[in-house]
Amino acid sequence: MRLLLVGFALWLISSAFLVFLVGSILWLSRKISSLRDADGLEWSRLTAFGLLAPPSLGIVLTIAGLSSAISCPATSVRNYHLCLHLAKHLCGHASATAIWKSHSLLLAALVWLGLTGATTVVLSRRAKLVKRFRPSPKLKRAIALAQLPPNLPVWESDNEAPAGLVGVLSPSIFVSRETVQRLPLSALTTVLRHEYAHFARKEHWLRWLLFVVAFIFAPVPFAVWLQREWRYACERAADDFAAPDSKSARSLADALSAVQNFVGLSDGQLRHRIERLKAKRTNSKHAILFGVGAILASLVLGVFAFSLPSIWLTFHCLAEALILR
Repeated sequence: MRLLLVGFALWLISSAFLVFLVGSILWLSRKISSLRDADGLEWSRLTAFGLLAPPSLGIVLTIAGLSSAISCPATSVRNYHLCLHLAKHLCGHASATAIWKSHSLLLAALVWLGLTGATTVVLSRRAKLVKRFRPSPKLKRAIALAQLPPNLPVWESDNEAPAGLVGVLSPSIFVSRETVQRLPLSALTTVLRHEYAHFARKEHWLRWLLFVVAFIFAPVPFAVWLQREWRYACERAADDFAAPDSKSARSLADALSAVQNFVGLSDGQLRHRIERLKAKRTNSKHAILFGVGAILASLVLGVFAFSLPSIWLTFHCLAEALILR
């Protein structure tokens, strides 16, 4: 159990560094390069990759740090990157105060892990709180026109939100009764197609994974920004899926305008989505290639930084202090 907790603490540290590195480079590239043209599906893929890649690589760095501490006796001088302590670095086991510090770090990691898990469980239960009613005849006609798969149930609800996809293992779509009453059949069908797009792209489970990652690294700059950008990009990508032609785009724009008083988006975001639906949209393949290159370059830079003796030996000594004390 202690080894797992030590691994979690080391993973937090290494992944936080990589999240900051990837997020900062993506943010800067978004401001000054062709990456600002990425939108919808393109940008959602980039932000998801940018948020999931650092923790994945952090696992590799953690395993390497644990292995170096476990397999390297304190008196051994076998490998420069594992055991040689001649390079200048911070040695976590050099003083008695390191014992208290290492115990405090493990306790903080345990508390943060519990807080993250508890928050995720509480939020996951919100889907069960949505009061469901059988679809009305109008909604049934819209479901038939939208050609939704049989494994995706649709319900009416008294929720304040106009519509949404809820659930992870057993996802379903809810549409508020007010939305059903206000919108014409064509617009209601387009709204259902929009929610189905989230289901088709597996966002009902990806959003929880990204939320947990963003919550764990919330104190790290750009972590929450990446998750927020992914969420907004997914809405635009779902708009593109539901409105592939000008007629359906106008229908969805009218639907967004009709529910703007109670939709869960700010006026600026909603206005941008409506204007975007009415404008001609183009794909920018070079932008997404540039974004992937920026993320990969960030990860390579992070690995290079960890390979420097001063940083790697500090990481190695921290692993030793956490395991041995």
